[in-house]
Amino acid sequence: MPRRTIRTAAIALTGAATAATVAAGCLLGAAHAAPPAQPAAAASPDTAAVVQVVRTRLTVLETQADAAGRAAQLADEAVLEHDTAANRAAADRAEAALATLADSQTPELTRLLDRLTALGVRVDDPASDGATATTAALVGKTRALRAVSFARKQIGDPYGFAKAGPGRWDCSGLTMKAYTAVHVSIGGHSATAQWRKAKQRHDLKAWKQRKPGDLIFYGRPGAVYHVAIYVGHGRMIEAPYPGKRVREVKVRNAGRLSQVARPA
Repeated sequence: MPRRTIRTAAIALTGAATAATVAAGCLLGAAHAAPPAQPAAAASPDTAAVVQVVRTRLTVLETQADAAGRAAQLADEAVLEHDTAANRAAADRAEAALATLADSQTPELTRLLDRLTALGVRVDDPASDGATATTAALVGKTRALRAVSFARKQIGDPYGFAKAGPGRWDCSGLTMKAYTAVHVSIGGHSATAQWRKAKQRHDLKAWKQRKPGDLIFYGRPGAVYHVAIYVGHGRMIEAPYPGKRVREVKVRNAGRLSQVARPA
């Protein structure tokens, strides 16, 4: 199957976001005395406004990705039920639409992440107050969706052993570069190394807690032979094996480990 031509579509930002106030929960104290506790301070209007804008736009982008993912899922199921030329062509179009969607969403996800990063709040910051915890969680979610978007942009690229793009990928090269795009190190160019780093950082989560952007591993603990990135609705993006191309497919349960990694 030839590589699809991906046309970049623009997503129009709609409306102006309403600035909200987020409680900070900080208590003020003096050096020598212990005065009565002061009321919790409010987060700056600028911070609250950015958080609200990002949350609103993420909802829109997730809804778009959700619709495209469901369409691809239905198209794949149609092929499984009736493997006809028409159904295969429809599945190809649905998969191409996912890559096109990623082309349009990636720039905006990058801008949203930049706005959050400019606030100086990182995912690994201690959640000392409500504003920090909320913003840090939003940073992680935006990073994960941006990583998914990166992987989707590569749909249709051929598999290449030990390749990490551009144009050719193996499984761990794809996941590594997807998270490198959001400045997150996941353990290098090896599925086993990525699993080990997630374990060391306590990033492993139960399968039932999976979220878009999580890494799915195949094999056994300490000897992983395949990794993919979860995109929601029981689907994943992978660079499967020689002769195949990067694709979005239903998660296979055979050989799947019981935990996923959450790098962001």
